Order: sequence, then structure tokens, then C-alpha cells
Amino acid sequence: MSCPDLKSAAPGGSGWARFPKQRLLDFAIEFLVRRGVRADRAARLSETAVAAEAFGIHTHGLVLIPYWDRFIGSRIDPGAEPRVVKERAATALIDGAGGFGQLALALARDLAADKARQCGVATVAGTNLSWLAALGPQILPLSQAGLFAQLWVQNNTCKDCAPWGGIDARFSTNPVAFTFPTGGLPMLSDFSSAALSMGKTRAMIRRGELAPENLFMDKKGCPTRDPRVVPEGGSIFHLGGERYGYRGYALSLWAEALTAMAGGSANNPDVPDRQTFCLTVTDPAAFAGGDYYYREMARFIAHLRASRLRPGFDAILLPGERAQRAAEEAETHGILVEDRLVELLSETARRNGLAPLTSGDRT
Repeated sequence: MSCPDLKSAAPGGSGWARFPKQRLLDFAIEFLVRRGVRADRAARLSETAVAAEAFGIHTHGLVLIPYWDRFIGSRIDPGAEPRVVKERAATALIDGAGGFGQLALALARDLAADKARQCGVATVAGTNLSWLAALGPQILPLSQAGLFAQLWVQNNTCKDCAPWGGIDARFSTNPVAFTFPTGGLPMLSDFSSAALSMGKTRAMIRRGELAPENLFMDKKGCPTRDPRVVPEGGSIFHLGGERYGYRGYALSLWAEALTAMAGGSANNPDVPDRQTFCLTVTDPAAFAGGDYYYREMARFIAHLRASRLRPGFDAILLPGERAQRAAEEAETHGILVEDRLVELLSETARRNGLAPLTSGDRT
């Protein structure tokens, strides 16, 4: 379930501008309420979209608004209530009921945290969901609360990646996100089991870029750097690319197996388009304990940062550190939004009778 293609935006400048976070939140909330979403839910959903944009995940942030505009009332039931349909002490299964995936994931996050505090480890899965978009910002509250989390997500109809050794696509880009506390900023990593997400692939096509190596395969099975082969019946190699993509293939298979475990549909283009997730949360207090954990991680991270730097690097950062700093900066200086996306959002606003974003809104 890929993000909307920004090629639908009107031609214009390729620059960027900063907008106050609250203006973007108000815009998203007003849009969702206009489309029949309850105000409290609209606020939660808007925070998800705006947070991803603040993190610099521009392919999976505010593009949620035109995605919602396209599918509310068809693929997305704006009034659907995610509900727990099966539960044990350390597990639960949530039916998203064809509603917003972000609401089901928020329910899972809260439930898994409570269960992990009680049982040490907890797993909560969710099925029958719309596009979750950026995963990392949605699980970051778990590591900020001192917990470990891993989130696996699958889409059941996308034709993005072929099995290792094959030509015909049988997988979505099946992303995964990890986060854990460190005593400072949490480690946060969110990536596709494919070499690139579909959002980044589309952005490359739009900009006329080639990949630095063969990350794609055309419909005849020939490796290429050209992303334009993907919408023409080609595919994206799994993480590891042309030579080592069997590693990403294994990760993607894991996501499909978790989907089947949860009661979702493994890749099958003949069924309705849905996502499935599996969230596992761990409390370090159930093992060596927080005191030892934070002491050891502080030592280890200092050890990492003491490594000699490669040419072109000025620091050793943890995954997600730069994105979290960008989000902190956005609180004060505004959120960077591409001009093309501003125009796409403004078109969405006009279709829904809302005031568009204007230059007067910028910081």
C-alpha cells in the first residue's frame, strides 16, 4: 500500500518551505473532520502524519492526507473502531475493521506496553488495516517509556519485489521498525525489506534519477539502476540488492509468515487491499534490569562513538538520531515541506472546501 505519487501535483518550484507544526496539525484535523472522522481521532491521525513529516520522512508523512482523501469511504471506513478479538496474558489480536491503520496501531502500542510490563514480553498483531505509513514515529513512545519494540508490517496486494531467483513480484516492500532506549535519544530504525521503499522509488522516477547500483529488475529479469522499470512490470530488489538480496528476501518472508499467523492474507492480489502488523514489546526490567542495561549501553555507545571517522563523516550517530533532532528543531523553526507537496495539499483542500496552505502560513 504505497503513498500517493507526487507526480499528481501541479508543476512548480522544487524548493522547500517551513510551516508551523500547529498550522499543519490544524489543516489535517480540519480535513479529517470534514471527511467524517471524529475530532479526537482526527487529532491522533493528524499527529501521525505531521510527526513523520517533522522527522524528515517526506514520502510517508503529509502524503497521508491525499491518500486519505482518495480512499476514505472506499478502502477506509472513517467510523471503524479497532477492537481486540482475541487475547491472552501476553498476546492480543486486533481487527482494524477496515479503518485507519494508525488507530489500530495506537491501540496495539498501549496494550502491548501494559502486557510487557506484566509479562516481560508481549506481542500484539493487527489485521484488516489501511496504510500505516511511517512506522518509526509511531513506536518511538515505547522506547521513550523504557521499552524495546519491533514492528513488522505487510501489505497483501502490492507487486513490488520478486522472490529471490524469480522475476514476478510476489511481495510488498514489507517494512520493519526497531526502537530501544539508550539513556539519551532512543535508537530508532525504520526501513523496507526491499532495497528502497516504493515512495522513494517514485520520488527517484519523478526526479529522473538513477540508483547508484542495480536496485531494480525489469520485466525480463534484467538488473538495472533505472527505477522507471518498476511501474512497467519490473520490481525492486530486496534489501541487499542484486547480489545479496536473499537477506532482505528472508526478512520479507518473515513478515508474510507473521501475517499468516495473525490471520491476515499473505501476498494475494485477488483480495481487498489491506495491511497487517505484528508488534512485539519487551521490558528490560524482566531481564538484567534497567540499572545494568543503561549502564552497559552508555559504555557501549561511548565505545561506538570513539571509533575513528571515515572521510566525509563528522560524527557517529545512532540510527534515528538525526531524524529526532530534526523533529526537535521543527518544534521551534517549523516543519520542512516540499513545494510540490504544498500544492498537492492545497488541491486536496480545494476539493474539500477548506482553506489551502498559503505563503502567509509559512514560518
